[in-house]
Amino acid sequence: MSIAKSLLKRAIDYQKEISESPFDNEFIKRSTPVLWRGENVPGNIVTVGTNPSAKEFLNQHNELLENEKARFFIRENHVNLEEYRYDDSKLEKTIDYYRTYFERDTAYRSWFGRKGGGKLEAFMNGMGGSFYDANAYTPVIHMDLFPFPTQKQIGRMKEKEELLNSDFVKNSVVDLLAFLEPSLIIILGKEHCERIERIEKETYLGEVQFLSEFPDAAYQIGYYSSKKIPLLGLYFKPSEQFIGLGSKRDENGLSHGTYGSSASLKYIGEQIRQNTEKVHNET
Repeated sequence: MSIAKSLLKRAIDYQKEISESPFDNEFIKRSTPVLWRGENVPGNIVTVGTNPSAKEFLNQHNELLENEKARFFIRENHVNLEEYRYDDSKLEKTIDYYRTYFERDTAYRSWFGRKGGGKLEAFMNGMGGSFYDANAYTPVIHMDLFPFPTQKQIGRMKEKEELLNSDFVKNSVVDLLAFLEPSLIIILGKEHCERIERIEKETYLGEVQFLSEFPDAAYQIGYYSSKKIPLLGLYFKPSEQFIGLGSKRDENGLSHGTYGSSASLKYIGEQIRQNTEKVHNET
């Protein structure tokens, strides 16, 4: 808990720092940093995305999700970031929201998928992991490079590269992965594959590979840091429509919409898992 609180305090400090700039308009009022989601047990699988969606904090009417509907800790109206940072009970509640995220009925299933369902959960089932079913699979935790929800997608912001390449992000990613102690790290998106190699020295991703049945589901296999933690970089995003590939067809004539079905995502996960295990067994 002490390490988790230390990581959270650093994120709050950075949120406070950039809240004093014009970027403050992008923050969701009364929101708090989201360092990870899931029970942090050593040996889990960690998936890495960009940043928390605004939908994690806001409903369809752009109102804050509070009380029993809240997915994360929400600051009271009168509590600013400085007061929040120095309130241990609030910090511990924030961390408890992280740990119990997938145990509660409020998880953002439109992105993560449901237990036994599609989206990222289907792919992770193929990889031998699950956000929800730790008894049958290896537990999965999700974290983001930029751990703050924003009003619009960070990819559409002019500050994108400045934020994602900041010293805060670099240090936060390295320290959070050290804290989570994963047995496998999965990077979601081609640009983040390149980014993770820049963030941590001695990280290596091999040549781009393709599945014969799903040739547009490209990926790289390698290792993270000097600890040589198995690393998988996906050039696609199983959580998004057509897994971020668009609505075209691949060289086999298969539509990208087919790639996004639960059965396809689970199969893709199974095939990539086998290839990942083969590579790591050979090295």
